[in-house]
Amino acid sequence: MRINHRIALRGDSPFWKEIQALGLPYDPGRITVLNITEDDAAWPEVERLLSLHGSPVHLINNLFTRKEIEGAEWLEARAQGHHGYPQPEDNFGYIQQTYDTTGYCPRCGIGGVQKAPFRLRAEPKVEHSHFLQLNWVFDELFIRREVSAALKESGITGLSFLPPILHERNRPSERIVQMKVDTVLPAGPDTSGLEPVTCIPDNEESHATAGTALDTRVGPYCHRTKHHRMKKGPFRFARDAFAGAPDVVKSREWFGSGASAHRLIIVSRRFREIVSQLKWRGIAFEPIELTDVPPPGHVKTDAIGAPLER
Repeated sequence: MRINHRIALRGDSPFWKEIQALGLPYDPGRITVLNITEDDAAWPEVERLLSLHGSPVHLINNLFTRKEIEGAEWLEARAQGHHGYPQPEDNFGYIQQTYDTTGYCPRCGIGGVQKAPFRLRAEPKVEHSHFLQLNWVFDELFIRREVSAALKESGITGLSFLPPILHERNRPSERIVQMKVDTVLPAGPDTSGLEPVTCIPDNEESHATAGTALDTRVGPYCHRTKHHRMKKGPFRFARDAFAGAPDVVKSREWFGSGASAHRLIIVSRRFREIVSQLKWRGIAFEPIELTDVPPPGHVKTDAIGAPLER
């Protein structure tokens, strides 16, 4: 595994002259982007420069080897591309349309439970991907109908398949279905190394632009906690959490920032092997590390994310 840093900053920042002097390649533009891994000899100097030049967009992601991915018993799954928006998108109307909002918090995004099919503006025009996700919805996968047929035939468990509705025509999509995950894990990951985001005034991210959405929403603060996804290394789960689990599950814990929250989609090795064998495109996997003891930092929660007494 290698740790990659994706850094985006205005193209006219003096930061880029110093990066150029280091001989590092980058993608120029109005917003210029640098990708660099921590095993690069120049990383310590780039890290120092970052503290001197404004507030870049700085994302960390893990680059796992093929061997690490193939050896994992369980893996996080996510689409490689986001296409379109759930409908109706004005004023986030899709939330009331799609979710039971009894336990939903509009300030932090935790707690929505799907009650109806997602609605799309039109049929997706993605010709080369078998998996896709919608913008704003990071814990639901949509798949081609031939993919759902193959998953059914293979006996993959933990899924049902729900066609989204074409919003204006008010009829089911003929091309894709939602890969609806029916099971939420009873226990969660080690969150001790992740930045928490608590739904309270002036929370942990209140200094950041992403956090301002919390103060513009109507309603009380729910006091529940989610976590930022950005991390070094894989998610760590207690092995017992997967005892008797089907092939596809969701985490009980929530992740995200501002008013956005989602759960992790987690799949078995068998699911990944089917994807590999059939050469399906548009999906990425990250290994999950299993431990034999309950991970530190874990807080048990109920079905909508409220903490339970220890």
